Amino acid sequence: MSLQDYAQRKYDYLALQNVKPKGDSLLGLALFTPDTSGKICVGVQKLAQRWLLEFLTETGSMPGKPTRGCDFMRRARTGGFRTRFDVKTVFASSSVIVRRNLINEEYAGMPDDERFSDASLIDFTVLPTYSVDQKSGTTAVYLNMRVKIISRAEDDYSIIFPVETLP
Repeated sequence: MSLQDYAQRKYDYLALQNVKPKGDSLLGLALFTPDTSGKICVGVQKLAQRWLLEFLTETGSMPGKPTRGCDFMRRARTGGFRTRFDVKTVFASSSVIVRRNLINEEYAGMPDDERFSDASLIDFTVLPTYSVDQKSGTTAVYLNMRVKIISRAEDDYSIIFPVETLP
């Protein structure tokens, strides 16, 4: 995409960016880093960012916007993922809600590569249990998810993100 293509679009700041790993941290997201602050995104990357922010927002957590978000993070927070089937089922039901929310915020003249078409769970892995609080014995696991976002222009963008959940 050329600089001229950006001039005719509404754009978002590129919020979710990879963090340089330190120690054993192999995957992470940060809103801004000293090296990458100020980048912008458009097209399917902007759509993927919109999808991820909506997916990771718990329904009812945004004052004045009670329908935004979905149930996925509440299920993660309360230990709702006991089996691989649980993850797939909650992803599917949450995706229906995220789809509705994203389509409802689309406007006339929005480019097709920023309009939502589909999201599919490509793969996920449950990473080993680790101790969150040694005094109470609380443990958690990471659910590493890979999701493909597809725009109405049929562009796709795969994202990988970790979700902390109770075992």
